[in-house]
Amino acid sequence: MRILVIGAGVAGAQVLRQLQKNPNLTVLTVDPGEEPYAVQQGIIDAVDIHEAVTPLTLEHVLEQAQPDLVLLTMATEDMGLGQAPGIDLLIGALREEIAAIAGAPVIEVARTAK
Repeated sequence: MRILVIGAGVAGAQVLRQLQKNPNLTVLTVDPGEEPYAVQQGIIDAVDIHEAVTPLTLEHVLEQAQPDLVLLTMATEDMGLGQAPGIDLLIGALREEIAAIAGAPVIEVARTAK
């Protein structure tokens, strides 16, 4: 099973730790950060797809990953889209678009405190 984890920040790192317990899974990550939290903590060596997930890049990212399951773990600040007014509306629409075109189940993982 191929799982795409979108976001390698704090929430993504927690998810990745759990997924690594099953060696039968193929886990791919996408994150725009140079060295996201999961890399800083040594959970993964590097992200597989170094890109901001936007409406313009979404299809390309999904084509590269070919996931059977998508886990959305990114917080607004993890998406590399800045802090412009209305960015939360864009993020919400992007999450809906990911769910609509992914071709695989999409689960949004709630962000928790460290």
